[in-house]
Amino acid sequence: MNRKAWKSNATALMLATSVVLAGAAQADSPPSIVTDFGLIDHQGAQQTLTRLGDNKAVVIITQANSCAENVENLPKYKLLRTTWGKQGVKFLMLNSSKDDNLASVRKQASLYDIDFPIMVDDSQLVAENLHVSKAGEIVVLDPTSRRVLYRGPLDRAAMGGGGGDDGDGLPAARPATREKPSTPLADVLAKVAAGNAKDLQTVSVDNPKGCALSFPVKEMHAQRVPDYAKDVAPILKDKCAHCHVQGGIGPFAMSSYDIVRGFSPMIREVLLTKRMPPAQVDPTVNHFENANYMSNKELQTLVHWVDAGSPRGNSKEDPMKGIKPIDSEWQLGPPDFIVDVPAYEVPATGVIDYFNHIIDLPFAEDKYVRAVQFIPGDRRVLHHLLSYMSSPDYSRAQPVTEENVRDFLEGYAPGKTDATVFPKGTGVYVPKGFKLVLQMHYTTMGKPVTDHTKVGLYFHKKTPEHKYLTHPISNGGNALNIPAGEGEHKMNGSYVFKDNIMLYALRPHMHYRGKAFRFTVIYPDQHREVIMNVPNYNFAWQPTYRLTEPKFVPAGSRIITDGVYDNSKYNLANPDPTSAAVGGPQSWHEMFIGYVTYTLPGKNEKSASR
Repeated sequence: MNRKAWKSNATALMLATSVVLAGAAQADSPPSIVTDFGLIDHQGAQQTLTRLGDNKAVVIITQANSCAENVENLPKYKLLRTTWGKQGVKFLMLNSSKDDNLASVRKQASLYDIDFPIMVDDSQLVAENLHVSKAGEIVVLDPTSRRVLYRGPLDRAAMGGGGGDDGDGLPAARPATREKPSTPLADVLAKVAAGNAKDLQTVSVDNPKGCALSFPVKEMHAQRVPDYAKDVAPILKDKCAHCHVQGGIGPFAMSSYDIVRGFSPMIREVLLTKRMPPAQVDPTVNHFENANYMSNKELQTLVHWVDAGSPRGNSKEDPMKGIKPIDSEWQLGPPDFIVDVPAYEVPATGVIDYFNHIIDLPFAEDKYVRAVQFIPGDRRVLHHLLSYMSSPDYSRAQPVTEENVRDFLEGYAPGKTDATVFPKGTGVYVPKGFKLVLQMHYTTMGKPVTDHTKVGLYFHKKTPEHKYLTHPISNGGNALNIPAGEGEHKMNGSYVFKDNIMLYALRPHMHYRGKAFRFTVIYPDQHREVIMNVPNYNFAWQPTYRLTEPKFVPAGSRIITDGVYDNSKYNLANPDPTSAAVGGPQSWHEMFIGYVTYTLPGKNEKSASR
C-alpha cells in the first residue's frame, strides 16, 4: 500500500475508532457500536469480528467454567444455533473469566461437549469492549458495521415489555386471541434472518441472572490511570519502536507523546485485533524467541491508558524523544564479507518480476556462515529477498531449483530489522567456488527510487559441529486454485524426514489471501503434536520464527503443513476477491510453503546438504 493510501485509511480508522472510544467512555450507557477485535479460540483458530462479514449476525455467548447457568442452558444454546445457524447467524462463545485459562476451557469443552468455538479472552479486554459483565449474557453483533443488535440474557423479556417465551429464545405457544409476547432475542434474530436488521436499534434486556465477572485490572486502572512516562512509554519502546522509528519500516515514528497520542485510537484497534505487534504466532504453542509477544499486563496497560484519554501525566521528560533513528550500522560489528548488491532502479509504477542476482564469491577455501544481516537500500520498495548458495556452474539461464541450489542461506522480509545469528555450533555451509544467489522482489511506491541493498556475512573461525539446513514443504503451483469469494480454502502438504533432526526454526509462506498456517508433527509412534500455530497470518510480516529451545524430531517423523486462505471481500488485503487465485510468483498470485530449519545430530554432514 502506498503512503498516500495508507494515510487516508489511517485517518478514516482514527475517526471511526474515536467515535467508538467516545461511546465506550460513557460507563452508564453501553455503546451501540464496538471496536473490531480478534481472539484465538480454544481450538487454535482466530475469530476476528469484521472477517466474519459473510454472516448476517454474530451471536456471542459469554461463558465461564464455574457458571452453572452456562451448563444448564447449553441445550438451549444448541437449539438456538439449530434454529438460526442455517439462516446466516454465526455462534461463538467468549470466556473472560479471570479464574479460567486455555487448559481449563478445553477441559470444560470436552467434559460437557461444548462444540461452539470458545474465544479465550484472558486479558478481559474484549469483554470490556463488548461491555459485558456476566457469564450467561448474550451479545448479537452486525459484523460489518460492528453494531450491537441485542444485549441481554437468553430468555427474559425486554425491559418494559410483557409476555415471555419457552426459555429457549423462541416464541412461546399462545392462544391466537392473545397478543404476541415480547421475545426480544428471537425477534432480533428473526429480523436478521429476514434481512430486516438495517434500521434495528439496539435491544437491551435487563439480566438479573448470570454469573458476575470481576475485572480487577480495569478497576485498578480506573483508580490509577497508567502513567505515560512510567508505564506506557517503556512498553512502546520495547515492543513497537524498533519498527516505528525514523528510518524504520513502520508507517509512523513513535518519536514523541504527541505522535503517540494522535495515533492512540489506532494503537488500541490494532492491539484488540492482534494485528500488532506483528507476532502472529499462537503464544500457547511452543515459544519462539523472536515472536515479539505482548503480555496481558502490557495489553491492559496500553488499552486502558487509551480508554482514559491518553493522558500526558506529570513527567517533564518524554521517553519517546530519546529513541535514536535507525542508521546503517552493522549490528554485529563490521562483517567478514560485504556483498554490495547491484543497484536497481525501481520505477514509479508497474509490475516488477522476480529476478536473481548471481554473486561470485572470492573465497579460496570452504566457509561456514554464522550470522547474516541484510540492509535494504530502500525498505519502501524491497518487499523481500531470498538468498541461496548455488553450485559453481550456475548461470542466469537456470532457474532456482532444488537441483542446482546447494543450501538456503536466509531471507529478508518486512519486519526483519535484526541480524540473524545462527544457533551455537551451527552454520550455513559455503563450499569453495559456490555462488550467492539473491532472489529479489520489488514493489513500486508511486515514485522512482534506487535500491542498493547490502548483505553482511559473518564466518566461523573453525568448522562448526553441524550444518544449518532448511527444507521447504511445498504444495503450491498448479495445486493452488482458490475460488473467488471463498473464505475458508484449505491446503496441506507433508514431508517425512528420514534422519533424526534437531528443529530450530519454522516459517510459513503464503501471499495476501493467507489466513492461517499450522505445523504439526506425526511421530513414528503415531503421537501427534502441533509445533507452531499461526492463526492470523499476515503477508507483510514473514520472519523465520526461531524456537527458544530446539526440538528433537526422530527419524521417520512426518511434518504436516496446513493452511487456510481467505479470498473473500472481508479479507482487506485481498487484491481481487472477484477472481480465482492461482499459484504463481507474484504477490497477487498465491504460494503455500512451510520452511523447516534444522540440523542433523549425530550424522556425518561433510557431504550432506539436505
